[in-house]
Amino acid sequence: MFLKIFVKLLSVFLSVVMTVSTPLGLIEGKKEAKIARAQEDCRVSFGAISDTHLRGNFKFIFQGMLELGLEDMEKAEDKLDVMAFVGDITDHGYYDQWDVFADAVSKYDIAGKTMIVTGNHDTWGPNRDEFDNPVDGVKPTFIRYNKQISDRDVTEMYYSDVVNGYHFIALGSEADHTNAYLSDTQLAWFAAEMEAAAADGLPIFVFLHQPINGSHGLPYNWELKKDDPEDEGGIGDQSAQVVEILKRYDNVFYISGHIHAGYKQETSKIGAKYGSVEYLENNNGNPVTLINLPSYMYFDFIHGGHLANGCGWVIEAYDDEVLLRARNFATGTWITLYDVTVPLV
Repeated sequence: MFLKIFVKLLSVFLSVVMTVSTPLGLIEGKKEAKIARAQEDCRVSFGAISDTHLRGNFKFIFQGMLELGLEDMEKAEDKLDVMAFVGDITDHGYYDQWDVFADAVSKYDIAGKTMIVTGNHDTWGPNRDEFDNPVDGVKPTFIRYNKQISDRDVTEMYYSDVVNGYHFIALGSEADHTNAYLSDTQLAWFAAEMEAAAADGLPIFVFLHQPINGSHGLPYNWELKKDDPEDEGGIGDQSAQVVEILKRYDNVFYISGHIHAGYKQETSKIGAKYGSVEYLENNNGNPVTLINLPSYMYFDFIHGGHLANGCGWVIEAYDDEVLLRARNFATGTWITLYDVTVPLV
C-alpha cells in the first residue's frame, strides 16, 4: 500500500517539475488557448478532464496540480462554454476530498457552466453500503457538492443540460462497484433524453466515467492481463444496453475516463489495439465517436501513450465537424499530434 501511494505521489511530483521547467510542454504545440477556427463559427466549446483523484492529505500537491489546469482554463482567450469533470474527482468520495475540489474550483472562472460526473472512486465515500442514506450517503453527498460547486440542482446521479442548443448528458453509477451500475430507471431516462436530443439535429455529448466494454484496448488495457473477463475496465453488465441506445442516433460522442491510459493514436498497439478516439458503427452505418480521457492527476508508466499528466480534451462543435483537441492544461499547451476531426453527417 505504501509503495502504491509513493508511486502516485512521485507521478504528481514529477509532473509538477515538468510543468515548472516545461521541457515537454514547450514542444507540445501552441501555447495560447484559442478556438481552432474562427470564434464566430464555433457553436459550442467544452473541456473535459477525468481522474483527478483528489485527496485530503497531501492537499498542497493534489490541489496545486489541479489548480495549474484551472488557471489555464481561466486564462483562455476564448472562454469554454462548459467544463466537464468526468469522474474519480476524489480518491475515496470523502468530504475532505470533495472540499479540496470545491475550494480549487471556487478560485477560478473556468467556463460558463460546470458539469460533475461521478466515478467509481467517488462512490466509495461515507455510508457506501447505504447509497441513498438521506443524511450522508453517496448520492446525497454527490447532490450536495454538485449544488455547491456547479450551482446545479440535481436529484439523481445522472442529469442533462442544454448549452447553445447542444445536449450534454451525464450518466452516473448508482452503486459502489468498480464497474458502473445504471438502474432501469436511469436507462429509460437516458433513452428518452437521447430521443429528445436527436430531434434538434445537433451533435449529442454523453459522459460516463467507465468506457464501453471492449473499447480503448479493454479488457487487456485495464490490468494488462490476457485472460481478463470481457467487461473488465468498462461499464460492465449494462454496456450493451448503453451501446444499443447510442447506436440509434447520428453524431453521438461518448466521453469516458477510468483506465488511466495516455493519449494514443488508434493505429498504435499496446497488447491490443487501443486509441484515445475510437468508433462504433451505428444503426445508420455512421460512427459513434468514443473519446477516452487520460488521467489528469497521474501519468501512466504502464498502459502507455503520451507520458504527462494535466491532460484532457477541448472539444469544439462547428456546423460541419467536431474538433477533438488534446491539451495539457497544466502546461498550457496543445498536443496537436493527437487531435482528431470528426465530420458531421
